[in-house]
Amino acid sequence: MSKKRALKLEVPTLEDVDFVAANIRESDRQDMEGLHSGKSVREIIMGDVVYSKLVYGLYRNGSVQGIFGVIPLLSNVGTPWVVGSVAVDENPLPFARASRGLLDMLQRSFPLLDTWVCSRNSKSVLWHEWCGFEFEKEKVRLGRDEYFHAVRRVGKSKMEVS
Repeated sequence: MSKKRALKLEVPTLEDVDFVAANIRESDRQDMEGLHSGKSVREIIMGDVVYSKLVYGLYRNGSVQGIFGVIPLLSNVGTPWVVGSVAVDENPLPFARASRGLLDMLQRSFPLLDTWVCSRNSKSVLWHEWCGFEFEKEKVRLGRDEYFHAVRRVGKSKMEVS
């Protein structure tokens, strides 16, 4: 991958959060609105930032593409989250290529990643599958939508299984 296309990790600024909130991809907006009725996208992102142990921005060509982190549940269990700007949908390949490694990095602190994936959000479902999350078959209503419970364990990514 050329350096021009590679994603870089940096600590995001408040301006980066504002940019992603103002330019959030539609699928992420719908997920947030379904879970957090009445809150702004920025409020939701900042809530995740505040509760997270690790938070990073994803940058391509000097521009923030998304923000991600992990919220501790237990000492070895965390809930990962990611929000992308419309730029991720416009050019998803660099993000997809980097995703497994980013999750592997989070799993150095949290060997078990535990999350809920909106069943309506096909992009999120596919991304979680690509990254090696295992899904429970049953859906659970959370807020407005139905969600799958999904986990990713150390050593269980699709890259290692395939």
